[in-house]
Amino acid sequence: MAIKFEARHLLTLNDDREIFSPGAIVFDETGILYVGAPDGYSQPVDQEIVIPEATIMPGLLNGHNHAAMSLMRGLADDSPFFEWLTEHVLPVESRLLPEDIYCGTLLACAEMIRSGTVGFADMYFEVEQVAKAVQESGLRAWISRGLTESSQDKLSESVAFCQNWQGQAQGRIVTMLGPHAPYTCPPQFLEQVAEAAVSHGLGIHIHLSESRDEIRQIHERYHKTPIQLAYETGLFKARTLIAHGVHIQEEDLPWLDGLVGGVISCPVSNAKLGNGILPYRMLRDVGVPVGLGTDGPASTNSLDMFLEMKAMAWMQKVRDGKPESFSAEDALWAATRGTAQVLGHPGGRLAPGAPADFIVVDSRQPHTTPEWDARANLVYSASGADVRYVVVNGAILLREGIITTFDERALLLEAEERARRLREGKG
Repeated sequence: MAIKFEARHLLTLNDDREIFSPGAIVFDETGILYVGAPDGYSQPVDQEIVIPEATIMPGLLNGHNHAAMSLMRGLADDSPFFEWLTEHVLPVESRLLPEDIYCGTLLACAEMIRSGTVGFADMYFEVEQVAKAVQESGLRAWISRGLTESSQDKLSESVAFCQNWQGQAQGRIVTMLGPHAPYTCPPQFLEQVAEAAVSHGLGIHIHLSESRDEIRQIHERYHKTPIQLAYETGLFKARTLIAHGVHIQEEDLPWLDGLVGGVISCPVSNAKLGNGILPYRMLRDVGVPVGLGTDGPASTNSLDMFLEMKAMAWMQKVRDGKPESFSAEDALWAATRGTAQVLGHPGGRLAPGAPADFIVVDSRQPHTTPEWDARANLVYSASGADVRYVVVNGAILLREGIITTFDERALLLEAEERARRLREGKG
């Protein structure tokens, strides 16, 4: 069934960064059929939706998440990073049931759909439950099981999961291997993960250079930086998603030369945990792709990628001391094309033949009026609450603010009950 959306603006985020005002998009379940002026498509369509006060743009891609941690949102806020992780988060995670992870992931999916995210890269455990929640939600996901030294025996299970779920949910699920970080995975284990990734054609999702404590620990143990250690263990022989990268240094750049994949910045989480600001300009200047993510909802509290775009722009301006050093268009690019490039995904843009993944954002609200620059309004003024439609793989997941794929109200009640049990210390 061919459907046409027409709106006040259409941002393509294609290679020429074209904008159509007004603009239209026509799509079906096979992908995008047309992008351009509303009167430029002459074929009949089955449905036409006109929203004259809105902007159509590519759906946002969340490049780093731990979605099921939505059940721990607000846990031990304002604690130092390693204290927050080891003394608060890990004890609660040890009590999670598989059903909790399914519910927490679906809760995160609801938040992401509502705020314009069409796909996310996730690292957690009980990944079959994560995949089932993604399948039900209609979103895309790049799913990896988090692996640590204590879970070395889970590597073969992770490979089996990857083989079983690769391409499932109408191709919306992509599987990866997920060694957690070099401070939880010794070099020998990282080498085993690298070999498995190359052997089975899988990508790798790993936390690297996130905090000063990590840099110190890895240097004391191995006399290397995390980036150098990852390279020497063979991780970069596969497509690698580097989560955070806050403390990548100039001395790391030779080790990133030729990297397939890239770095996902999580500016809100990195600021909230006091970890710092990604050296974006340094990475950009040597051609390392940079995308955008939220991190898990326990550390960042919000999965709203509009907030991440704002934070990325603000913090890069602060880091460089130049307001012109990172633009609204740079932020839009990072949240769409940049993340897609890191993931090896053909989306993040609106063009014929690309996946039919896009959102419609209300552009006639008090906080987005008047409109001097549509791109600036989207980044600096709009929020996820302004999203009216979300389309993924040609299916409408959000229609005028209503999620179409699952019962959101019942989910919220279940999530609150499961969180109550966890607060009470029950398994």
